[in-house]
Amino acid sequence: MNPPTTPRRFQHKNLVVTGAAAGLGRVIATTFAREGANVFILDRDSADASLAELASLGVRAGAARCDVTRETDVIAGVKAAAEWCGGAIDVLVNNAGFNGVCQLVKDMRLEDWNRTFAINITGTMLVTREVIPYLEKRRAGRICNLSSNVGRRGLPFRGDYVCTKWAMLGLTQTLALELAPLGIRVNAVCPGPIEGDRIEQVMEMHAAAEGRSPAAVRTAWEEAAPLKRFATPEEVTSLIAFLCSDDSSCMTGQGLNATCGFIMT
Repeated sequence: MNPPTTPRRFQHKNLVVTGAAAGLGRVIATTFAREGANVFILDRDSADASLAELASLGVRAGAARCDVTRETDVIAGVKAAAEWCGGAIDVLVNNAGFNGVCQLVKDMRLEDWNRTFAINITGTMLVTREVIPYLEKRRAGRICNLSSNVGRRGLPFRGDYVCTKWAMLGLTQTLALELAPLGIRVNAVCPGPIEGDRIEQVMEMHAAAEGRSPAAVRTAWEEAAPLKRFATPEEVTSLIAFLCSDDSSCMTGQGLNATCGFIMT
């Protein structure tokens, strides 16, 4: 008797994901691919390494260079994605993002503030705007946006980033209301610190701004979480996959925490 196979929730589905040349985005891409999804990556950097890994998983994969802050890039990138899959886009994950800077608001440089908003919010809006017509034609589809635990609270030194992540939840809820009549669901995840290079960079920024060591920052953040640790990329991406699958068919406009208990509401 053959052993039972794990259901592949995204078999023959087409995913468009931003910022998947490396880091969490790459794990998102491979998580969906392992469940059968074909993956198209939009990233300003080369996605060759991600494409090679996706090919090894036996799915179709493509990519286009795209700076999400440039409208012309986004229009061309989404058009390329649509041509790649014959217009049959099923899922969009807006993962591309920027950590922002470590500055008190009283010291905030306008160019830093604007850059963070351009990447995190304007970029998400532009990509979503361009993908919606393809989802609308099919009267189906799933969108997942990356917010943050600081989309639910303030954080000293991170005013630009915090405000974009609060805005991401507002954008998610607005899209959910606008797109529900078209059969499109829109949700968000709100991670806490996620193990990997990116959080190491963030802790170094905080350490420099706060006058303590990165190790002290890590200890403080781990101690603030009831589970006393950071989430893994795979734990976060499994939640994203859940929100984009039929397993969450009654959910839209939600922001789900992945914080090891650090945020509970």
